[in-house]
Amino acid sequence: MSTITLPARVALQNSDFFEPAREIAVVRGSLEHTSGMTNAAKPAPSNPRTLVMEGIATGVPSEFTKQSDAAKKVCGLFEADAAQQERITRLYTKTRIDKRHMTVDPLQPKFDRNLSIRKRMDLFLELASPLAIDVSSRALHSAGTTADEIGLLVLVTSTGFIAPGVDVAVMKALGLSPSVSRLTVNFMGCAAAMNGLRAATDYARAHPDKKSLICCIELSSVNAVFADNINDVIISSLFADGCAAMVVGSRSGSGPELQGTLRNGQIIIHEHFCQFVEGSDDGITLGVNANGITCDLSAKLPSYIRNGLDPVIRSTLNRHGMTKADVDYWAIHPGGPKIIEESVRSLGVSEKVASTSWDVLAEYGNMLSASLPFVLQRMVTRANRDGTSGKGLAFSFAPGVTVEGIFFEIPLCN
Repeated sequence: MSTITLPARVALQNSDFFEPAREIAVVRGSLEHTSGMTNAAKPAPSNPRTLVMEGIATGVPSEFTKQSDAAKKVCGLFEADAAQQERITRLYTKTRIDKRHMTVDPLQPKFDRNLSIRKRMDLFLELASPLAIDVSSRALHSAGTTADEIGLLVLVTSTGFIAPGVDVAVMKALGLSPSVSRLTVNFMGCAAAMNGLRAATDYARAHPDKKSLICCIELSSVNAVFADNINDVIISSLFADGCAAMVVGSRSGSGPELQGTLRNGQIIIHEHFCQFVEGSDDGITLGVNANGITCDLSAKLPSYIRNGLDPVIRSTLNRHGMTKADVDYWAIHPGGPKIIEESVRSLGVSEKVASTSWDVLAEYGNMLSASLPFVLQRMVTRANRDGTSGKGLAFSFAPGVTVEGIFFEIPLCN
């Protein structure tokens, strides 16, 4: 598996994302088209189906930048004075990120930071396709699935939009049927993987003879823009490039009957949940400028998460007769220190339950939609290694602010 570091275009607001006092970031993201083609598949049977994530793979660009080195480059780029250098270094340290992977280094002099949005999207297609193809291919192998079994291909990204795009490149390279249904999920930010997974599971439930392939590909580095104002760059310390792919299918039966059909690396998806947090419209906003995609994070976002998350989680658990004490796995989107900290604070759980999310953040930074699948992959790998099982919740935050996630189970496999 590879990895990559990246700063993305950022707008600094009066927020406490990095420091208790102020300083927050904005991200550069992008989006992709949505298309669909009918795929002849048998209608869903009347008997209940259990949704299973049958395989998952992740990957990052091979090039990476240490966070300490990135801070030095930013200082040099703006010829920062001593006070500014101290501030930038402190903020980069507070991200709790060690390194980030990226396909291009926007801090290098050779990177044209004045590229038009069209040229950035062309660059996205060129650089994203190989990574998406590699990770998607490994996801099929992980699931033991052949190309002809895939009935739906879902491409997820908030950092690149062009059609025909990466979805067509993946379709051709993997030998998927020309009649495969295609769907792209754009502008859903960090929660886009959960959004795409919802569409994939709906398809798998309705078409039991077919499976869905979801590919989340994010290249924030392609959208990096650095203005003369240092405050417009600092938040770029969070975002990075990465890719994750998942295969989803449905099974008949439940309980012991279902358990006998599962193997290591697979996750049962019991439910999807999605809830808009009232009054949080300004929390996460995405837009398009002449030179790229923008994502603005409000200074109020931490409070929106703190006040809005717990009711959603309680409601989800209540539907299953559970409490937070019954949850074995907390897969929290590793979007930054404040995202994780405020999620833990809202839930009233120990910070230890977020250890996997902290690990992914430290090793890769915020890879937007690709980040949460990295967390899930680590959880299922560790559980299989230790011979443990349990139920968990995975969630992230979309523009709105919207909480979206899944209630899942890592089974004990033979």
